[in-house]
Amino acid sequence: ASVHTKLLAAFLIVTLLFITTTVVSLLTIVSTTRQSQLLDEAHEQVSLAQQSEHALARQMHFTDLALLSQDEVAIAKILRENNRFNDRLAKLEAAGTGEQGLIEQIRTSQDEAMAVVADMANAIRDGKLGAVTGALLRRQERLDEEISSRVGQLVEAQQNRMTRLRNSVAAANRRSLILTSAFAVTAVALALLCGFVISWSFILPVRDAQGFLDQVAAGNFGGRINVPNRDEFGVLADRMNHMSEELERFDKEQRRAAAELGRLNEELAQTSKAKSEFLANMSHELRTPMNAMLGFTEMLLDDLYGEVPTALKEPIMDIQVNGRHLLRLINDVLDLSKIEAGRMELAPGEYSVREVIDIVHVSLRSLAAEKGLEFVKSVPDDLPVAYGDNSRLTQCLMNLAGNAIKFTKQGRVEIGVELAGDELIYRVVDTGIGIPQDELENVFAEFRQVDATVTREFGGTGLGLSITKKFVEMHGGRIWVESEIGKGCTFFFAVPLRTKDEGV
Repeated sequence: ASVHTKLLAAFLIVTLLFITTTVVSLLTIVSTTRQSQLLDEAHEQVSLAQQSEHALARQMHFTDLALLSQDEVAIAKILRENNRFNDRLAKLEAAGTGEQGLIEQIRTSQDEAMAVVADMANAIRDGKLGAVTGALLRRQERLDEEISSRVGQLVEAQQNRMTRLRNSVAAANRRSLILTSAFAVTAVALALLCGFVISWSFILPVRDAQGFLDQVAAGNFGGRINVPNRDEFGVLADRMNHMSEELERFDKEQRRAAAELGRLNEELAQTSKAKSEFLANMSHELRTPMNAMLGFTEMLLDDLYGEVPTALKEPIMDIQVNGRHLLRLINDVLDLSKIEAGRMELAPGEYSVREVIDIVHVSLRSLAAEKGLEFVKSVPDDLPVAYGDNSRLTQCLMNLAGNAIKFTKQGRVEIGVELAGDELIYRVVDTGIGIPQDELENVFAEFRQVDATVTREFGGTGLGLSITKKFVEMHGGRIWVESEIGKGCTFFFAVPLRTKDEGV
């Protein structure tokens, strides 16, 4: 059954228990009311019987008074009490007390007594009462005793009936109380039992699910949850078990993939190390003959081997320019290899920031002039002495400024620096081609340029920005770029003015 059905069944059970308890209570109230009505009727009948007994006593009293006083007024009082007696007796008979036989006997004796009273009244009118007084008195005493006895029996019978009814009402009340209490206790017990069973049918699966999820959160994916419920909790348990199986499968696959990735990373690290060693060795081996070639071209141009024909000077100068370019590439590769191998070390010391700017400006102004670019510098006068590797920072700024001049066809290039708190922020601003926004994150990657057309048009290997970024980070700094297509770029790098231990 579903959770909805269970809750509905529990609600119906509680409702039925409430209705049953209410019906039992109503039946008890009806029974008690009926018993109370019977008791009231019995009490009224006892009162009527007692009133009859009282009227009989007054009738007997006035009869004795009439015999003594020979007064007809007493006869009238006897008749009045007789009427009252008969009225109460008639009401008792109409109530159906079950004493009709006794009432008939009383009425017969009462009729005889009234006959004696009639004889007494006639004797009083005739003046012959004295002659018949004895006979009348004997008859009257006999009838009075007989009627009094029977009326007493009637009163006693009504009192006994009322006592029985009172006892019956008390017993009925006790039974009703016991029955109502039993139903109430049973209803509460069944409601509690129903609530206990239903609540635990919810709580136990939730606890099992919580323990299962705790195991999953701890990374134990092989467990299962056993829920016997054939409801939503059972469906949930099946799905959680399926999830556990899938997670276990994914975990195993991930572990295998991680192991494979670890193996590949190790192979890649070894390959990268071999590449770095190869590049370092190759760069070192290439730099020696390249320096020799540049030295020979310098000596040729200086006429150390005799005067060089004019037709050969320009080719020799081309050899020298391209050789120096190749030497810079070799030096870049060597620097990158040393950095990746962890063998590059800075040589920090105090340096003049203005001197760094001046060196870069002097070194590149002729190149800017060849392209017709305005090349300016901006250095505040109050800059303090800084601490860092002067040559590497100069190399960083040289790379950025050289790129700015290379990628700017017209306009201007500006190099500058400013002090911001405890940092020196170097900047290079150009009016060149700009960099697309989606390529800004990749400009500092190794061997990366914006696209192939840039490489074909402007040349370069894409190592300069990568080496610059690594040197800046070795100083504990950061580098970033802002650019807009067609309007140029602004490269920034920030390095500490002075380190805490005066070292890098």
